[in-house]
Amino acid sequence: MTHTNNQLAKEKWALGSLILNTSLTILKFIFAIFTGSLALMAEAIHSFSDLIASVISLISVKIAAKKSSEFPYGLYKIENIASVAISFFLFFAAYEIIKEAFFSHEERTLQHTEWAIFVMVIAMIATLIYSRLEMKAAKELNSPVLKADAEHIWADFLSSVIVVVGLIGTYFGYNLDKYAAAIVALFIFHSGWDIFKSGLKVLLDVSLDKEELEKIKKIIYENPAVVDIKHIRGRVAGSFKFLDIELLLHNYSLRETHRIVDEIEKRIKAEVPNVDSVFIHYEPVRQKGLRVAFLTDDNKQITDFKKANQIIIADISEDGKVQINSSLKVEPDEKEIGEILSKINIDIVVASYHPEEFSVRWNLTKAGVMVWETEKKDFDEALTEIINSYMEFNRKKEKEND
Repeated sequence: MTHTNNQLAKEKWALGSLILNTSLTILKFIFAIFTGSLALMAEAIHSFSDLIASVISLISVKIAAKKSSEFPYGLYKIENIASVAISFFLFFAAYEIIKEAFFSHEERTLQHTEWAIFVMVIAMIATLIYSRLEMKAAKELNSPVLKADAEHIWADFLSSVIVVVGLIGTYFGYNLDKYAAAIVALFIFHSGWDIFKSGLKVLLDVSLDKEELEKIKKIIYENPAVVDIKHIRGRVAGSFKFLDIELLLHNYSLRETHRIVDEIEKRIKAEVPNVDSVFIHYEPVRQKGLRVAFLTDDNKQITDFKKANQIIIADISEDGKVQINSSLKVEPDEKEIGEILSKINIDIVVASYHPEEFSVRWNLTKAGVMVWETEKKDFDEALTEIINSYMEFNRKKEKEND
């Protein structure tokens, strides 16, 4: 499904939710007044809260692209400001319902209870069917907004069940209406608290949740050009996310580095929903010196990608000083060794032969790793060969600069 079709599908489901909640709210308010049921009135307010949430979601989709020089990051937080204001209305409504149910001295007489039951059964069926269908669509479209809306409608279904039970009890002579109303009031308070909490967090620039940040890190580290993530910060505005990332990359040309960063950005936007912008700052991992990996066997004899069972890493400074790091034990497997070498921040890998697999050669090239094929068998001799070549290169470079 294309991005445009995906967006149209999301808008269609959001509009369907708006129509459903509008219809149920009006229906419940009318019959709450007609029957005098406090539980039905509470349920009408509960549906109204879902209606408001649907309106906010739909408006946020419509204003998402509206940016200006005065508001370069968009007007996304209007949604969160409105949601915080609405949450106070829901708190007040829940308080009024409970006060009316248990502290009012005025007797409430229910009339036409069978009509109230009929209306609530219709509401139950409608919310059950729509919530399940919308949840299925949310998974297919990878939409957290639709998922949240489906969960709201499912909560509406559960509260409808409670109201129906209370109305049936009232029909048979048990005064359960006020208790059903109180339970629904708790649903309303819970909805209000969730709306208030999420809205306030966004207004205070809360970070993305841990799972989402881990998913983004995984996407970044899958690119072999990335050595490390120095920091990653994310914030939410309305339904949209903004990312600020600082990376350490292998040394490349400026054009290639831009291509790598663009590739990472595109993957994040494709796999993480509702990302508005990704700002990536990058810097090369090392400016001076040389880091060399030697493929050897257990006897420190130079071998190839298929036979090596250890990798010895040496850092060579510009004046020829050498630091031998601890060796890495590996399985003698060309692809696995190539995968490791592309991610351990080296400049050269020394082996008796180049890797045969094209994918291995390609990943090493992308990671900026040069394969140095040597006829030397002993590790110390191969190291000396590299040092001499590196020092000769540095001397030529100095002459050119003079």
